Amino acid sequence: MPIISVVYRVRSKGKWSNEVKNLNKIAGTKGQPITDVAIKVSYGSCKYRVHVKGGNWLPWVTGYNINDYNNGYAGNGKEIDAIQIYYYTPSIWVKLFGYYLAIKYRVSPVNKSFYDYQYDTQTTNGQDGYAGSFGKSIDGLQMVIVRNPA
Repeated sequence: MPIISVVYRVRSKGKWSNEVKNLNKIAGTKGQPITDVAIKVSYGSCKYRVHVKGGNWLPWVTGYNINDYNNGYAGNGKEIDAIQIYYYTPSIWVKLFGYYLAIKYRVSPVNKSFYDYQYDTQTTNGQDGYAGSFGKSIDGLQMVIVRNPA
C-alpha cells in the first residue's frame, strides 16, 4: 500500500520547531505552549484550524508556509488549546483501493500525557470532532494518515 505522509511543525516561545513527519517524533516541547501550527500532506489535501485558549476557533487554513499569516499556518501567536484537522481523500485513491483515508491526530496538554487520538472531525465513538480540551494549553502534537475507521 502506498504511504501518504503528513509533515507538520509548531511554534512556541516565538520559534518554529523543526518539521516532523508522521509519528516519527512529537512536534512541540514539554512545558512550552504551542501558539501556531503548519501542516502539509504528500498526496491529497487537508484543512485545519486551531482554538485559542480563552478565545474562539480561528479560520480554516489549507496552506503550509510559516511566512504566510493568512493561509500558511493556523494560529495567531496565542496559546492553543484545541485543533481540528480534516484530510480530503483523493477520488482516485477511493477508486483504486476502495476506501477512504483520515488524519489521526492527538495533542498533549502542557506537562501532561497525550489525550486519545482523534480521526478527522469525527464525532462518533467518543470523539469530540477535535483534539484538545478548551482552557488547557497544549505542548505536543502528533499525526499520521490512516485508513478511515468510520
